[in-house]
Parts: sequence; structure tokens; C-alpha cells
Amino acid sequence: MPDRIVFAKAESLRNDFIVVRDSRSPRRWTPSRVAAICDRRRGVGADGLVILGPRRAGRIPFILCNGDGSRAEWSGNGIRCAAAFLGQTRPGPAHLILATGAGPIDVDLRSRSTGRVDVSFARPWPVVRDKLGHRLSHPPAISRVWSVDAGNPHWVFQVRDFRFDWEAFGRECQPRASATRGVNVGFVRIPNRRTIEMRLYERGVGPTPSSGSGALAAVAACREYDLIDDRVQVTAPGGTQAARCDMDNRTIRLAAAARVVFEGYWTLQ
Repeated sequence: MPDRIVFAKAESLRNDFIVVRDSRSPRRWTPSRVAAICDRRRGVGADGLVILGPRRAGRIPFILCNGDGSRAEWSGNGIRCAAAFLGQTRPGPAHLILATGAGPIDVDLRSRSTGRVDVSFARPWPVVRDKLGHRLSHPPAISRVWSVDAGNPHWVFQVRDFRFDWEAFGRECQPRASATRGVNVGFVRIPNRRTIEMRLYERGVGPTPSSGSGALAAVAACREYDLIDDRVQVTAPGGTQAARCDMDNRTIRLAAAARVVFEGYWTLQ
């Protein structure tokens, strides 16, 4: 009999993830199977797949796969989508610890009557370097570059505006960072000290409406170079994340909403 996978489809800031509980070995989720379920025409359709394992010592294992089947360390919007799924059985405020490839992440969530869940989490301050370590000619609109380790790899480019082919440039960056299977690329415009505007190109996905880890990387770089205040709104085509920097404890907290869109089953190929 074909193996039926029960799943939930969730979204946060227009990034969508398929969330499954799987107590068996995650090795059965081969790259081709992940790509098949994430396919928007022949599968369920999503930016990625989140596999949640059984709770151990108070922590829930969190495995993230990009839409092309490759593995990633973590995702801010993926964390929120997992929290929205888990929050369905936890009405009211709740606290979770998700064990990710970037370490444990403490997640606070509060359900709304609308079916959405407000999710916030804090992350250690990323490692920011003001160089890429790669020879890369860039468009004139780019004024500053950073390489950021946010538990996953990011290149952050400060730009004067978005009136250039940033999607093509983000795609061009991918083979230059082949040691990390590609790189998440963020383009940042700073209209004032309390606002960051972003465009994003994610490894394994392509152009994307928003990114939690991308926002984390951008906020860390911009705050470290005193371009923004401790509290800032990070806006992207998918919506807005609220960021709060704690320079003393070297953490950044991000907050946004998520929701479960629908649930169903898929036959594992």
C-alpha cells in the first residue's frame, strides 16, 4: 500500500512550508521526494518542507529542506510555520524549544482568534564580516557588502534602491559560494534608522517574499555598523517583522505572525 503522509500547509509573511510529523528516519525524505511534494504543479507546493520529530528532553527536532530537496540549517519563517502547526494543540500562550541545525531555538507563541499565531524568538548575534571572501563585481546600486553567519550563510548588500536586476545578481552569487551549497542573499535599503527594506534571494528557492534568517542577518550587520536603532521594522514584499536588538546580551529577537492554511495527505512516491 502506498505510504500516505499527513501534512499541514502553513505560511508566514508569504513564505509557505509543508509541515509533517515523522517519527521514522528522515532519510526516507530523499531530495527527489522533497522536491516532489514541494512542486507547485504536481505536488502540494511550498518553499520548503519542515520535518518535526518526537519530543526528546523537552525539545522538538526540526529538520528543514529547501524546495529543491537540499537541506538547510534553519529558517525563521519555517520556525514560525512549525510553531503555528504545533500551536493548534496549545491554545493560548505557549513556549517551545525546536532543535535545529543551527542549535536550539526558544519560541514563544500566542494564538489569535483569527487562526493566526504571533511568534517570536531570539537568536545569538550573528558573526558579521565586511567582506565576502570572494571576487565579485556588483551593480553600481550596491554601496556596501557583508558576509554574515546567522546559523546559515548570508551575503547582505546595502543598496541605494532596488532598480536593478537583483534577482539575476542573487542567482549569480550562488556558484560563488559553492562550499556552502549556495548562499542566502539579501538586499537592504535603509530609509531611516527604524526601518529596513529588503529583497531576498534564497539558496535552494530563488526570489522569495521574505526571510526570517535574512532579516536577522540584515539587522545584525546594519546595527553593528550603527546604521539603525535597537528597534527596527524589517519590511519585504511578504510583510513586516519586528526586530529588537539587545547589544548587552548580543541577541536579536524577531516577531511576526504565521497560520496553518490547510491540512491533508500526500502519497509518498
